[in-house]
Amino acid sequence: MTLSLDNQSPPTNGLALGGEAASSRRNGTIDSSTTEDGCSHSPAQSENGNASDGSGHANTKSPSSNNHHHHPHGLGSLRRYAGLAQEANRTCLRDSQFSEEQVVRLMLQELRDRGFADTFELLQRESGHTLEDEAIAHFRANVLAGKWADVEESIPSIIAPGADSEKTKHAALFIVKRQQFLELLEARKLKQALLILQNELGMLTDDIPQLHRLSSLLMCPSAAELHPAADWDGSAGRSRYLVLEALQKYILPGKMVPVHRMETLYSQALMHQCGTCERHVRAADKNLYIDHKCPEAIFPLELQINLKGHKDEVWYVAFSPDGRYLASASSDKTCILWSTEDYSIVRTLVGHEGEVSYLAWSPNSKFIVSAGSEKVLRLWDVETGETLQTFEGHSETVASCRWLGDSDKFISGGMDQKIIIWSTKGNIVKQIASPRVHDLAVSVDSSLLLVADDKSSVHMYDLATLTFIDKLDEPADIMSMALSPDARFCITELRSGVLDMWDLEERKRVREFSGHKQGKYVIRCAFAGLDGLLVVEGSENGQLFVWNRNTGRLLTRLKGHTKTINACSWSDELATLATASDDKTISIWPAYNGAPGCVPDPVKYGADTLASSSSVSRSMDSSSAAANISEDDDDQSMSAAT
Repeated sequence: MTLSLDNQSPPTNGLALGGEAASSRRNGTIDSSTTEDGCSHSPAQSENGNASDGSGHANTKSPSSNNHHHHPHGLGSLRRYAGLAQEANRTCLRDSQFSEEQVVRLMLQELRDRGFADTFELLQRESGHTLEDEAIAHFRANVLAGKWADVEESIPSIIAPGADSEKTKHAALFIVKRQQFLELLEARKLKQALLILQNELGMLTDDIPQLHRLSSLLMCPSAAELHPAADWDGSAGRSRYLVLEALQKYILPGKMVPVHRMETLYSQALMHQCGTCERHVRAADKNLYIDHKCPEAIFPLELQINLKGHKDEVWYVAFSPDGRYLASASSDKTCILWSTEDYSIVRTLVGHEGEVSYLAWSPNSKFIVSAGSEKVLRLWDVETGETLQTFEGHSETVASCRWLGDSDKFISGGMDQKIIIWSTKGNIVKQIASPRVHDLAVSVDSSLLLVADDKSSVHMYDLATLTFIDKLDEPADIMSMALSPDARFCITELRSGVLDMWDLEERKRVREFSGHKQGKYVIRCAFAGLDGLLVVEGSENGQLFVWNRNTGRLLTRLKGHTKTINACSWSDELATLATASDDKTISIWPAYNGAPGCVPDPVKYGADTLASSSSVSRSMDSSSAAANISEDDDDQSMSAAT
C-alpha cells in the first residue's frame, strides 16, 4: 500500500469545512461553545448538564446515547485543542481500550496523507482533536516552505528531551542544514552554500566521508547534474517532505504522529498474522478485512512427480533464485538442470571425476558452483552448460560452498581444515584456517558466516572482517546446518536424530525437532515456506518431515521416496518443495494447485516416468496425518518446544 504525499498541505487549526453548513450535515445545526472541561455543549443546556427542549425542561439522555461520557479514559484525560467545537450529542457505539485522541489523530493523518482535505477538516471540527498543535503545524509549514531559519529556531523547543538532547539537536540540525546547503547549490548560490558547509555542517557531524561527499557537490556545474549526484530531487520535488519525515524521529510521538503510522500498524499486524500462520507458504493478501491464514488445501501435501534422470543416488538439490531451474547433484558424478516449467531435463553437467555432493546457485541465477569428493570445485555457465573455471586448493573432500552475494565470489569449506574465498576468475581471495568443515551457511547480506565443524560446534564469524564472533556447542556431532532467511535462527542436524534451532541474537537453543530417522548418513536440513517459517528434514525411511518453526508442531510427513532423503529445497518463486533421494529420484511438491509447472507434460516425460510417479506413495491428507504420525512403533516424539 503506497501513501500519497504529493498533495499534503499543512493543517490549519480551528478551521471547519464550510462553517456551520458542514456541521449541519449531521444534526441540522450546531452553535456550540467549549467549556472548561474541553467538551463542547449546546448553548441550551440546563445547569445539570442536560440539554433543554426550550421549555425549561431538561432532555435527559440515556447512557447509550451519550457513550462518549463513559470513555474508559474519561473525557478529562482527552486533550482538546482550544478553538475547536465538539458536537454535544455524539453517540459512541462502543467503548475502546485505546485513547480516542490517538485513534482520531491517526485517522486524521491517514486522511491527510491520502489527500482527503475536506474530510480531514471536518473530522477535526467534529471530534475536537487536531492532528498537530499550533507549534507543530507552523513547524511543518516552515519545512515545506523552505523557511530554514524559522525551522532552525524551533527545533530546540520540539525535539524529545533526554540525556542525549544535545546530540539529538545536532542530528536534527544537520538534516536541516544539509537540505539548505543543497537548495543553495541548486540556486547556484555557491558562496552561501560553502559557508554553510564550512561553518555549520562541519560542526554538526564527525562523519568525514559524508562531508567529503557534500563538498564534492560544489563541483556540479548545474542543477541538472546536482540532482543525480546528490541522489536528491530538488526543492520542488519531494525532498522537503523527506526532510520532514527524517526530522520526525527526533520529535515526541505525542507532538507529531510518526510518519505513516496507520500503515505501519497495518504492516505489523500482517507480519504477526504471517508469523502465526502454521502453513505459511503463500504471500499474504493486503486485505484488511480478514486475517491471513494459509488454508490447509494449499500446503504441499500431494506429490506432483518423481523426476528420473540420474543413474545413482541424488545427494543435493536446489532451485535457482529466479525459479526457472532446479539443479541436482549426484554420486553418478553429474549435475542435472531441470526446467521448472515442465520439469524436463535442460542439460546435464559433465566434468567431475568423483561424486558430486554439493552445489550452489549464484544470486543472479547465471552460474552454479559444484563440489564433491574429488577436491575440485567447478564453475558452470547455466545457459551453455560449459565449465567456466575449475578451482584447486583443497586437499580433501569439499563439504560445502556458498556464494557471497555479488555473483563474483564464493566460499568453500572442506575436511582439510580450510575455508577459501574464491574469485570466479579462479584465484584465491582469502584463505582461513578452520576446523574440519561439515557445512557452511552465509547470511543473505553476506555479513555472517556459520561453520559447522566435524564434531559438535557451530563457529560464527563476521564475514566482512573474518573475525571470530562466538561458538554454539551441541551435545552430538553436527551433520548439517541451515540459516533462516533473516539470519535470526539456525538449525543444526545432529547425528543423534535431533534438530536443534538456535536464536543467534540470544545465542541460545530455543526449539528441538525430532521423530525423523537419522544415523550414518548426512541429511541436509533446511528452512522452507515464506520467510523461512517451516523447518524441513529428510529421513532415512524415505519421508520428509515438515514442522512449524515457531510452534515446533509437526505439520506433515511427505511420502514420495523409497530410500533416504538426502536434501530438500524450497522456492519462494514457485511455492514448491523439491526432495532428493538415494532412490535416484527427485520429488516435486507444489504448495497449491496453479503453481507454475503443476501439470507435467506426458510427451516430455514419457509413460514410464509418469507411471512411476503415480505408483509412489502419496503423502497424507489432513484427515490421516494424525494417524500416520504415530504409525511406526519406533517413532520418537515428533517435536518438543523448549
